[in-house]
Amino acid sequence: MEERVFHVLMREVCTEKGIKMEKLSYDWILQLTKGDKVRHITGTRFDLNPEASGDIACDKYATFEVLNSQHVPMIKHTMIFNPSCRSSYIDDDGIWITVTSEFLKYGCLVVKPNYGCEGQGVYLCHTLKETEAAIQKLFKTQSSISICPYYDIITEYRTFYLDGKVYLIYGKTKPFIIGDGVKTVGELVEGLNLPDKSVVQDNLNSLDLAYIPNKGEKVEISWKHNLSGGATPTILEKCDLYEKIEKLAIQAGKAINMNFATIDIIETTDHNLYVLEINSGIGATIFTEKVEGADEIMKEIYRHALDKLFQ
Repeated sequence: MEERVFHVLMREVCTEKGIKMEKLSYDWILQLTKGDKVRHITGTRFDLNPEASGDIACDKYATFEVLNSQHVPMIKHTMIFNPSCRSSYIDDDGIWITVTSEFLKYGCLVVKPNYGCEGQGVYLCHTLKETEAAIQKLFKTQSSISICPYYDIITEYRTFYLDGKVYLIYGKTKPFIIGDGVKTVGELVEGLNLPDKSVVQDNLNSLDLAYIPNKGEKVEISWKHNLSGGATPTILEKCDLYEKIEKLAIQAGKAINMNFATIDIIETTDHNLYVLEINSGIGATIFTEKVEGADEIMKEIYRHALDKLFQ
């Protein structure tokens, strides 16, 4: 079986630094030993963040509450509790007055789990009927979900934040095809070499794959910017926008007392910046597959993280 990209990079960096790396618990845990110090990585989460900070980052609504309380711009989240298992948190009016009010206020909502990644279980709802269906679907597995206004996004950026500094920012361009007047959407999609992920199939299920776009017609494969859904990463070079994103990422990281995280930030069509979410996992498999030289970029970030881990 081929070793995970993250493990390959970590093994190379650990070898450089004289750190012994062992895989435990069916490869979920990396146990790192240097001298008399032992440290751990679970999945792609380094043993660098306070437990409470990690918990906040893993919960999208909690992240919003903390950042909003400290006036750090983040997309608005409204918590909706599942009546079947969280009824004690719901008042006598129920949940649908809030849902309807939010929909009528914004005309379009994004419904998503509070816990989740790679855009899974995230729905764009243009009608109240679609909103209700999405909520009911998520309630089959979730005790709470968030509803958010839809933001018209130019680009979503991922920042790599460590110990009060940003080491990398890359933008994500949504996957799309350009029609030639001959081939169907399905045929054109085949040429994109999309990741073999369930979120990709969910995106394709929403398209008319038999439709033949006109020559030059652009068809977006997804409204989401996840690399796992086929988005393309492009490293953002130092510029005025870089500095603004960097400043916001540092504000967000410090607000929840994170030491090592990826912080996703959106730029809207009116050129405002908002935090989308904070992730305690620092994997970059698809990024390294799609960007030349990305292996070395990530290894340099991991070098700094291991220095912090063993200081």
